[in-house]
Amino acid sequence: MGGYESPILAQWDITTGCNFSCSFCLTNSGRRLKGELGFQKAKTIVDKLYSGGILFLRILGGEPFFRKDIIKVMHYAAKKGMLISFSTNASLINDDCAKMLKEIEQNFNYFQISLYGIDQESYTETTKSSNGFQLVNNGIKSLKKFDLSPYVFWVLTPDNINHLETAYKLVQDWGLPALRISPKLNLGRASRDDDSKSPSNGLYWRNALDKFSKLNSLVMKNGSPQVQLHARPFLGEFLYHKTGLPYFYITCKAASTMVYVDYRGDASPCPFAGFMPSSYRSSFDPQEKISLLEHSIDEIWQSGVFKTYRRLQNPDENPNKVFKNCPHLISGMCNPCIYTPCTCRDTITMINSRKRDSCSSRPE
Repeated sequence: MGGYESPILAQWDITTGCNFSCSFCLTNSGRRLKGELGFQKAKTIVDKLYSGGILFLRILGGEPFFRKDIIKVMHYAAKKGMLISFSTNASLINDDCAKMLKEIEQNFNYFQISLYGIDQESYTETTKSSNGFQLVNNGIKSLKKFDLSPYVFWVLTPDNINHLETAYKLVQDWGLPALRISPKLNLGRASRDDDSKSPSNGLYWRNALDKFSKLNSLVMKNGSPQVQLHARPFLGEFLYHKTGLPYFYITCKAASTMVYVDYRGDASPCPFAGFMPSSYRSSFDPQEKISLLEHSIDEIWQSGVFKTYRRLQNPDENPNKVFKNCPHLISGMCNPCIYTPCTCRDTITMINSRKRDSCSSRPE
């Protein structure tokens, strides 16, 4: 693996605050935690990232727009020429906010709206918000008023799998370019679910393949919006051959070209290390962090914690089961996680075995 000389990307969870409390939140967000940086220190973080060679800034949370000064932070980064990506639930966006976002649109690398339901009932169930769906609808209308067209991101769970076609039609009605679908991950608040709510459940995948095929038919008929599945390449190719839907996968860049920064300005290799369930822990200590306010990007990059993380990503030293012959691993299009094993083949085996079980159970 290459690209270790210096990072070019930073992922910044700028706040833990969120006006939603989603049942599958990866980062347990909701309440703003003590120690969140004010605007002046947030500017210092941007300065240190930029002086350290960071070109791409990915801003997440929590809900980034839970901070009243978030657009000021984005404008400050944009003035330096940084390319910005961000994800929002859109519920806190109004016309004034959308207008200010439009002013720095040329600095957007990518932005998306996370959609958590198809109506108020499903929003209340998932986010615990009594008016979330209407707020999201208003936020999207504000963005469209200023010709801003984000992607829509949908976390697929056993509870919302039957809403996929309606979600697609919503995205179509809003005139947004694409619906991106990702199976729920067993991280953060989602790790508390029982096995029947897990994407490792065979029924989940059997239903998913059926819904994906129907979505592909809608795309073939309508042309837009596009639909993409988020999956590691080995599994993504399998799903594409089964359903016709293309996949996308952003190769993990932790400690190779990316540094992660939390709401206090502390840096570490992995955005998700602190939210892993105990069963995923490796011999690597995920809690060790280094203050970006007190250290340079170069000092952080050359620290022991980052060097150890890079070493453990080597398939021969990784503490988990790694499919070393995976063509995508060999080509560098996918890389092993030091917390979780390679699961593509196991998932494909489960899908195929469930399909056989389903066929064998049919009456003669």
